[in-house]
Amino acid sequence: MACRVGITMDPERRMSEWRLSHPNLFNWRILQTHSTKSAAQAAENEFASQYGCIAHPGGDGPEYAIWYVYYFQY
Repeated sequence: MACRVGITMDPERRMSEWRLSHPNLFNWRILQTHSTKSAAQAAENEFASQYGCIAHPGGDGPEYAIWYVYYFQY
């Protein structure tokens, strides 16, 4: 079973986007929230390694915002 970890400022929109490429997406969860992109990126890397998930660092957005670290399986 494959899984993915990522970061976003808009979890609902991001989940909808992922459903287009992974229609069998399940177990969507918000793992943490952070006030900086750097902290969220570090958490994404840590969770991806811990869970053995795919993660791709990067993405657009300001450094200071509410960032969500999400997880899902497919």
